[in-house]
Amino acid sequence: MPVYPITEGRSRDARLDALRGLFLVIMAAVHVPTPLSHLLQEPFGYTSAAEGFVFLGACLAGFVYRKTYLRADWRAMARRAWTRAMQIYFVHLALVVPILMLAWAVGHRLAPLANHFHEFLEHPWASLALAPLLLHQPPLFDILPLYVIFLGVTPFVLASARRKGWGIVLLISGMGWLAAQFGWSAHLISAPSGLLPLCLGPFNLLAWQFLWCGGLALGQTVIREGKTFPPQSSTKETARLQSPSVSRRRVLGAVAGAVVLVGLLSRHGLWPRAWFSPDLYLRMDKWTLGPLRLLNFAAWVGLLLCWRPSLPSLLSPLALLGRNALPVFAFHVPAAILASIIIQTFALSGPAQAGIGLLVIAALFAWAALHEAPARRRATQAALTRSTAS
Repeated sequence: MPVYPITEGRSRDARLDALRGLFLVIMAAVHVPTPLSHLLQEPFGYTSAAEGFVFLGACLAGFVYRKTYLRADWRAMARRAWTRAMQIYFVHLALVVPILMLAWAVGHRLAPLANHFHEFLEHPWASLALAPLLLHQPPLFDILPLYVIFLGVTPFVLASARRKGWGIVLLISGMGWLAAQFGWSAHLISAPSGLLPLCLGPFNLLAWQFLWCGGLALGQTVIREGKTFPPQSSTKETARLQSPSVSRRRVLGAVAGAVVLVGLLSRHGLWPRAWFSPDLYLRMDKWTLGPLRLLNFAAWVGLLLCWRPSLPSLLSPLALLGRNALPVFAFHVPAAILASIIIQTFALSGPAQAGIGLLVIAALFAWAALHEAPARRRATQAALTRSTAS
């Protein structure tokens, strides 16, 4: 993740927004079954847009909520985090419940819709009762619950980091990730799954919380322009990550770049498979964040921290999506489902599928512009008021 100056309020860093926008475009393209989805499936090696989207959200949360923690107190910070979590929760419910009801009503006439929601249609009443508890998450409806849960525990994580330091917090979080690698979390839910039609999505919470905690730590310590936080934070958390020297940054960047290159070549079939043991691919699982997958992602983070790239003008429109990440993500889910139904129902050709995929991506920009229009009008009106008053 590049080292960006981030401030609250009016000032935003377009590079962070563009990065989030890029992840949204990739997710939308992958979730619609077209030739584009194959082209953009894990384009960065053994890492996907989901890892980047969640990690970047954690980085921003770590930066923003810690500033509130320092300026006010824990309660103010927790209230802000939980308010955001509740907002995402109600957006999730506003999406999943109507679409589940629609699938219940017309799924028997639309095979693609019935296939997408087959677990719900097997136990509709129980699934509807479990959905508000985030215990029934159909495909594509599993990332927002992840955010709700992680934001809900974020104030406690930040409080623990302030008292004990990030080393202890990351050690405990890493132990949870390690437990996920041995399948311990699956054993925890196997008993209730026999009694209830649970559908918790493929993301393993024990594994992905480590990614979230790592993002929180990075957001609190590194994502700034070489500045440390105010000196009033005199706790153990003041063992911050400092900006590395130029020479160390070059070495770290070279090592990270080598790992990234190997991941890219291997993932896209440009590296002889005979050079790798087939057992290595078992360590690249997405849902449990396998060790080699986590290493690949960490290498990308390290490379971008050392590289600190500027935003190419070609990618600047992506910042529009990033500024409106929640409404754009919420919009893309039903859009992707509708596009998939059309493609599968009419058995469209490859070019027609690609056209629908591009149409969905274009609709993301239109929706973001529509959502941002009121804020732009208010900003323009405020500027006119200030100029008139002066």
